[in-house]
Amino acid sequence: MLTALLDSIRSQFGSKSYWLGSMMPLILFLAANASMAYPHCAWIGTLLTQADTWDQKTFRYSVALLILLALAYFLSTLSSVLLRMLEGRIGPLSLCSSWLCRAQWKKLRGLDRQYEEAVDARETVRKAKDVWKATLQSSRRAGREQPSLAPEDQKSWSAKPVGMKIDKIRRLQSGCHNLTFDTLDQAVALLAVELAAHRTGRTGVLADALTDLQFAIQYAMDRREFDIRHLLQRRQVNYPGIRPLAEDQPEGPVANNILAPTTMGNIGRTIGTYSLARYYMDLDIFWTRLQNSLQKDAKDYYAVLQDSKVQVDTMVALFWLSVVFTLFWTATLCFVFRDATAWQFLTAGTVGTVCAIIFYLLACESYRVFADVMRSAVDLFRFQVLQALHLSIPADSNDEKALWLRLGGATGFLDVEDFQYKQSMT
Repeated sequence: MLTALLDSIRSQFGSKSYWLGSMMPLILFLAANASMAYPHCAWIGTLLTQADTWDQKTFRYSVALLILLALAYFLSTLSSVLLRMLEGRIGPLSLCSSWLCRAQWKKLRGLDRQYEEAVDARETVRKAKDVWKATLQSSRRAGREQPSLAPEDQKSWSAKPVGMKIDKIRRLQSGCHNLTFDTLDQAVALLAVELAAHRTGRTGVLADALTDLQFAIQYAMDRREFDIRHLLQRRQVNYPGIRPLAEDQPEGPVANNILAPTTMGNIGRTIGTYSLARYYMDLDIFWTRLQNSLQKDAKDYYAVLQDSKVQVDTMVALFWLSVVFTLFWTATLCFVFRDATAWQFLTAGTVGTVCAIIFYLLACESYRVFADVMRSAVDLFRFQVLQALHLSIPADSNDEKALWLRLGGATGFLDVEDFQYKQSMT
C-alpha cells in the first residue's frame, strides 16, 4: 500500500496538473504575501540567507523546497473541492444559494426574453420585407417619367429628412447595430416619395439610397438571425437544460430548470443536461466508464480534455488564493500592523479584489471550453462505453435513448433490466 502511495505521489509531481494547477498559483501567492509582509517584517529578506556555511544553506533551501512541494501537493488534492465550492455546491457560496439562484434566474429570464424579442423582430421584418421591396420598386417605376433630381437637391440630400434617415441606417449598419422595424418602415415611406417624384437612374444619391436601403432590409433579417443563434449558443454554454418555450421539448429525464447558485455551477451543469437531453445518457452514472474508454481508445483526445481541466484548476486555485490574500491582508493591516499606511491597505484590498474578479472570469471561460470538450467527448466516444460493456450499438437515435435510459436505471438505481450481450470477437 505504501509503495502504491509513493508511486501515486511521484506521478503527481511529474504531471502538468501539479505544476500548472498547484505549484504556479502557490508560488504567485507566496510571492504576493512576501511583497506585502516585507515592509513590516524585514527579517523575511534574510530568512534563507542568514546561514554561514554551504551545508546550512543547503539544508535550509532543501527544507523550504520540501515545504513548497508539500503545500503544492496539498493544494492539488483540493482542486475538486475548490471547484465544487466555486460552483456553489459546498462551502460559503452554498449558504447564499437562495439569493444567488434568484440572481441566476434573473439573468436567464433576461436571456430568454432577448431571444423572444429577436424572434419577434425577425418575423416582423420578414413579413414586411416583400411589401417594402414592392413599394420601392413600384415607386421607382412611377418616377421613370419624372425629371431627375436637380444638382442642388443632390448636394442638399443629406440635410433632407429622407437623406438623414438613410444616413442613420448606414451608420447603424456599418456599426453592426440592429435595424428596427420602425426605422426601416419610415425610411421606405420617405424614399418611396422621392422615387415616385424623380427618375432614379443608375447613379446618384437616389440610386445609392435605394441600393443601400435594399441591402439594409436584408441585413436586418440576417442580423436578427445571427442574434437568435448567438443567444441560443449563449444559453447552451452558460445554463443547463433548454428553453422553456422551445417547440422541441424532450419527453425524457432532463434537469431543465434546475439552476446552480453561480455561473461556474451552471456551466458545469450544461454538460450533464446536454447528454441527458440529446441521448438520455446520465453522466453522473457513466462518466467514469466514459473516462476509461477515453484513456484506452482516445488517448490524444483525453490529453486535450486533461489540458482543459488543468486550465480550470489553475484559474480556480488562483481565484481562491486571491480571496484568501485579500481577506488576510486587509484584516492584518487593520488590526496587526498598525504602522501600515492607507495606501498599503487600499492596495491590498483593491489588487486582491481585482485579481479575484479577473481569475473568476477566466475560470468561467476555461470551464466553458472544458464543458464543450466534455460534450464533444460524449458525442464522439459514447459508443465505446457500450462496446466495453459488450452491448450492441443501437439501430437509431430512438433505440439509443431507450438503451441509455434502461442502462442508467440498471446501473445507477439498480432497476431490473434484461440486456442481450454481444460476443466480443477475438
